[in-house]
Amino acid sequence: MTNIALKINERTKAGKTLLSLINLFSKENKGVEICDIPNFETVKAMYDAENKIAITKTQNSKDLFQKLGI
Repeated sequence: MTNIALKINERTKAGKTLLSLINLFSKENKGVEICDIPNFETVKAMYDAENKIAITKTQNSKDLFQKLGI
């Protein structure tokens, strides 16, 4: 099995066509499966959380919102 990550601009004619073909094959179980792959920022955040890197600690929700700048 081969995994391919694609960025498809669904605003273009080629992007719409490719996306519709992928959806057609995946819905009809023709050996194509769509997998959601997290982006780099998400993978890095998950790694940091697992390894306790740069974790922000707060006392309460007010402190949390203040540190987030909200």
